[in-house]
Amino acid sequence: MKKLELEDIITRIGKRIKALRAEQNITQEELAVKSDIDVRSIQRLENGHTSATLKTLLKVSHGLDTSLVFLLDVLNEKKD
Repeated sequence: MKKLELEDIITRIGKRIKALRAEQNITQEELAVKSDIDVRSIQRLENGHTSATLKTLLKVSHGLDTSLVFLLDVLNEKKD
């Protein structure tokens, strides 16, 4: 298995957040409210433009009603 670069991991986590949000049919603004973080942070996470702290990812996982482990488990998925 190829070692993933940090940027690739950040991008994959962002894609996972975006996909879960879309599955739940909620907007970035709604997720921001549910997660108690600002909408710009959601946008930057989803686009892979920033790495998040564990605290922020935990808030997002609660907002998406999923586990932090699920958000972070991107190492085993196949690359798009």
